[in-house]
Parts: sequence; structure tokens; C-alpha cells
Amino acid sequence: MSGGEEGLLELEVGDVAHGGHCVARHEGRVVFVRHALPGERVRARLTEAGDGAAYWRADAVEVLRASADRVEPACPVAGPGGCGGCDWQHAAPAAQRRLKAAVLREQLQRLAGLEVDVEVEEVPVPAGTGTSPEDAARGLGWRTRVTYAADGAGRLGFRAHREHRVVPVERCPIATPGVVDLGLPERRWTGWRSVEAVVPGGAGSGALVVAEPRETTGRSAAT
Repeated sequence: MSGGEEGLLELEVGDVAHGGHCVARHEGRVVFVRHALPGERVRARLTEAGDGAAYWRADAVEVLRASADRVEPACPVAGPGGCGGCDWQHAAPAAQRRLKAAVLREQLQRLAGLEVDVEVEEVPVPAGTGTSPEDAARGLGWRTRVTYAADGAGRLGFRAHREHRVVPVERCPIATPGVVDLGLPERRWTGWRSVEAVVPGGAGSGALVVAEPRETTGRSAAT
């Protein structure tokens, strides 16, 4: 791995790419950067690199020139080294939709030769979830199904990006209040591999929790 001090590079961030990345270049080499936005200048730490690699990967760890679309992530583990689930929590909801539309448009053009005007529409939070209008406007509180991974100590969390490592969480901001109120991360799930929670929303909908053990193929479900 090469680059500056501790594998740090200063990069001008270009177009959005698939998988929560933006494209930058360093001495002619493509660098796919996460936690950045098009038009920004960032200091990024290399996460995958090598002299023979076709491209490098990096995480933006410092924003030197911010995009007007940048916001503070609602989740404390949404940044570099954290949860790999939410690619764009550092972008305003309208900007997230534009970025996703740009990715789909580029994929259709490159893979299928189609020139299509793509628009990603805002999807309302499911009725009856109890999500506040303020959270809904921020793109939070919409997910009715959450699958947690458990680490060796039984703490629940989510996998880091391109890693098996589990990042423990106290709550997931994009989950509906019904999922959060189950309080699953407050317990220790020693001996379990994963825990899935489903709370569809609406009066009397109930909840389903399915836990997968580490050592057997059986599952335990509770409603």
C-alpha cells in the first residue's frame, strides 16, 4: 500500500459510483472513495491498495471542502470504520435520491446501452409505524425489518463494509419505532449468530423475532 502519511491521500471527488462510492484519481489511478460526495475535496485513508491493483479503495476521514448536500449522519456508526449498511447518511435525502438515480442511469447506459431518464421517488414511511414527520423527512424510521449480527460477546450490531467484523449498535435510526422499542441490542445474545426483527406496523400487527444459533442449523422464533 502506498500513499501519503499513514496511507492518507488528498483527493478531488468526482462522480458517484455503485456501492456508496465516488470516483477519484491519484496519479492516474482510480480510487473508489466512501463517505464522500461529488465535488468535495477530502483527505482519505486507503483501505485496499497495492502497486499491482487495478484500482484502490479509500474512506474519506476528513472533509476539506464540503458539498452543499452534506449533512451530519443520524447514526453514530455511519462513518469510516463503522456500519457498512447506510451508504449515504452523510447526504441530504433529496441528494441521496439523485445519487441513486445517477448510479442506475449509468448502469443502464453502460451495461444495456439504454439512455434513460431515471428518477428515484421518495417513498412514504409505512402507515402506523409511529415515525415522526421530522424523522420521516430525514429518511429515518422507515425500516420494518432489521437483521442484526451478533459478535463473540453476544452484542448485536451490523457488519462493517467488506468485513466480517460486527459493529455494535444501541439502536438503528432507520428502523421504525416498533423495531427500536423491542430493545434487542440491550440484551446479550451469546451463542447466537444473528437476530432478525420484523414489525410491520399498524395496530395489532405484532412483532416477529427470529434468532439463528451459531452451532446448529435450528432457529428460534418468538412473536
